[in-house]
Amino acid sequence: MTLLKGKGNKTSNKKKTVSPPQGSEKETGQRSVRSTREQMTYLIILIVFVLVTVFVDIRDNEQKPPPQYSLENGWTIESGLNVNLNDLPTGEHMIMHDLGDLPMNRFSLCLKSIDTTFTVYADGKSIYDFHPKIPRRFGLSYGMYVHTIPVPEGATTILIRVEPVFPDSPADLNDVFLGNSRQYLVQLFRDNMFSFVQCSITLLIGILFLISGLSSAVLMRSVGIDFIALGGTCALVGFYGFNDTLLLQMLTGRPELIRVLVYICLIFIPFPMLSFVASASGFSRSNLVSGMVTLCLANFLMQLLLTRRGISDYYYLVVISHLIVLLSFVISFCLLAKAKKEKTMSSHLRHTIFFGLISCAVCLTIDLVRSQYFTKYGSSTFTRIGVLIFTVLMINYLMRSQVDSLKKQNRKSMILVGEIAKAFAKVVDMKDTYTNGHSMRVAQYTAMLTKELGYDDETVEKYYNIALLHDVGKIGIPINILKKPGKLTDEEYAVIKTHTTKGYDVLKDISIMPDLAVGAESHHERPDGKGYPEGLSGDSIPRVAQIIAVADCFDAMYSDRPYRKRMEFDKVVSIIKEVSGTQLTPDVVDAFLRLVERGELKNTSGADAPPEDPKSA
Repeated sequence: MTLLKGKGNKTSNKKKTVSPPQGSEKETGQRSVRSTREQMTYLIILIVFVLVTVFVDIRDNEQKPPPQYSLENGWTIESGLNVNLNDLPTGEHMIMHDLGDLPMNRFSLCLKSIDTTFTVYADGKSIYDFHPKIPRRFGLSYGMYVHTIPVPEGATTILIRVEPVFPDSPADLNDVFLGNSRQYLVQLFRDNMFSFVQCSITLLIGILFLISGLSSAVLMRSVGIDFIALGGTCALVGFYGFNDTLLLQMLTGRPELIRVLVYICLIFIPFPMLSFVASASGFSRSNLVSGMVTLCLANFLMQLLLTRRGISDYYYLVVISHLIVLLSFVISFCLLAKAKKEKTMSSHLRHTIFFGLISCAVCLTIDLVRSQYFTKYGSSTFTRIGVLIFTVLMINYLMRSQVDSLKKQNRKSMILVGEIAKAFAKVVDMKDTYTNGHSMRVAQYTAMLTKELGYDDETVEKYYNIALLHDVGKIGIPINILKKPGKLTDEEYAVIKTHTTKGYDVLKDISIMPDLAVGAESHHERPDGKGYPEGLSGDSIPRVAQIIAVADCFDAMYSDRPYRKRMEFDKVVSIIKEVSGTQLTPDVVDAFLRLVERGELKNTSGADAPPEDPKSA
């Protein structure tokens, strides 16, 4: 870089630089902030409008909902004893409730029944009969169902003949109310909203994993995870949980079908779960996986056969499915232990799956205990929570592994760019023996300055590679001008200055690092606007070009040239101080002076350059 010939020489037909100037970046940032503020304002206005509208609507329509009368208590059985519906004796019974003075204007008897058939009478007249015909292959159980039974106006007594599906169990009628059927159903779905959302999310995650697995085998191999097995597990658990919400029972009107499908889901859950763990741990061909397939199929065929022949029922055999699920957890933990010993999977993935399985096992155990000792009807609420925790952990792992993969790919690209840049730099320097090694030294000085200015290692390496090719345009400069021993004429100097635009044209189409062209084009721009080729000034000069300019200036004066010998080190430092703010950016010069004060830029010949690794700069 020649300090004395710093005249502005703008090229009218010049294309814009690849990287926008800092001023444009600031303007873009300001526009982005302004746009964000506008969007937030619109969103706040919308939210306030909705809230006010809802509040006003509620206030204007303030009225008490229709009354609901609980009929859980006050029932009398045929022996004359008063009973609670939750404490009915086993077997068939006739239970009666006196409606007394309760208003009966278009009210309905609303209740949930679990594996219980019954007939309802109002004042001795049959008004509802529920004895579903269940195919033999479905067994005896129909699960849970919701009933809304209109009660005739003026009725004074309700009589229900109840008969449990399983003789050794009491009849189960619960959440019994007399009131508005629509209000009852709305409240029922509100109470099940949490379970419904859980099931929907779990099922949706399962479907997304299945789609990913079916559409991208390459992705599965790259992350080492069987998306199909994981998706299948989530989908089965999600569908299994819908049994708790009563949504499918109400939509289909076939609670017995939903109940059987739930049992089948439970039977087949262990295989995809174990298959997922086996593939992730590197043992997808393990005999344990094949054995689990056989065990699940055998369990399915056994339960189907025994139920169809009336020997037993899914209701009694579900404990076998529970034991197989627990067995699959034990085998999964054994596979993880084996993977740790044989180092067949990453520790990050192993820990993710381990803690995910722990959460699922604990939550499943809670549900099993609840179903055995605390509730008459099994619930999978905690199991779904465990599965959601597991999927969240897996999604977090996948996101982090994807980021790590992108970083590795970017690192490989940077290495490739660096190797190509060094090769091109050597070609450039070989053309001019007087400046041989100049590109490498400027790159090293650029790396040192970048690091001194507080940039991270990635930026240091990036600027190093850009600086390597800052003079690539000199390939297009005639050799007689490059090696001219005397002072250049104005015409020759004008030709020399075209190396910036030529360098830009050479590098502008390298998509892997578009900023490469920035250093070649703008490293002769000056803060006072008298540089070339665009005559940029101040912060409009790209940052990397500001740093390269100081490095280039130092090496140009502190190395031999065709028209002069190198200057003394102290004189070079003095000149750089003088041109701070006019030809060179002040804060970059300050960083340069700090390096000089610490002795990192020593009074040595230009040939004794810093080490070639930019990270050691």
